[in-house]
Amino acid sequence: MNDALVDNPTRVVLAERRTLFRIGMRKILDEAPGIVVTHQVDTFDGLFRHTRELPEVVVIGCLVDVPRASVAARRFLDGRPSANVLVVDDNTTLPDAPRVGVLPLSSSPDEFLSAIRMLAAGYAFYAGPAPRAAERDEPPVERITRRETDVLRLLVHGRTNSEMARNLSLTESTVKFHVQNLLRKLRLPNRASAVAYAYETGLINVGELSETVRRP
Repeated sequence: MNDALVDNPTRVVLAERRTLFRIGMRKILDEAPGIVVTHQVDTFDGLFRHTRELPEVVVIGCLVDVPRASVAARRFLDGRPSANVLVVDDNTTLPDAPRVGVLPLSSSPDEFLSAIRMLAAGYAFYAGPAPRAAERDEPPVERITRRETDVLRLLVHGRTNSEMARNLSLTESTVKFHVQNLLRKLRLPNRASAVAYAYETGLINVGELSETVRRP
C-alpha cells in the first residue's frame, strides 16, 4: 500500500439509518486502501456532533430525524458549508454547494468508492438518472457559447469565481457575468443545477475528471 495513503487516509463519516445499507457501505470502505470510517451515525444530531472536525467526505442517506437525504444534506451544509458531501439517494437534486456529489442507490461498490475519492479530491458531480430533454423542456447545450462552456466545466470541478478567473485569464466580474448568463440560457436556478445539467447532457462525464485539471 502507498505510504502516503497510510499516513494521510481519507476520513469518512457515514450518516444512514438503514442498518444493512450502512453496514454494506462500511464494508466497502473498510476494504478500500487509504480510507478510514471515523464515525457511523443514524441521526442528524449525531452527524452534526461528530463533524465538528470535518472529515474529507460525509456520506448522507436517510436519517431517523431527517428522512429525506437531500433535505439532510442541505441542512448539514447550512452549518458546515465547507464540507465535502456525498448524497446517496434516488430522485434527489444537488444542494447549492461547490463540493457535493449525488449517487443513486443502485450504484456499484466501485462507483461508490470513486465518488468518495472524487469528493476528497475536490470534485463536484452528479451521477443520477438523466431525464429526457422533452421532459425537462430545456434548450440544447449548443445555445451556450464556447466561453460559457469553459466556465461550466470549471463549475463542475468546484472552482470559485476567483479560481475560474485565474484559469481563464479573465476578471472575476467577467466570470460572474458568464455564470449568470449560462444559468439564464439553460433556465437553471443555481450552480449545482448547472453541474447536474452538464452530466445529464453528456457535456461532462465522471471519468473525464481524473484526466483533466485539478483544483489548485
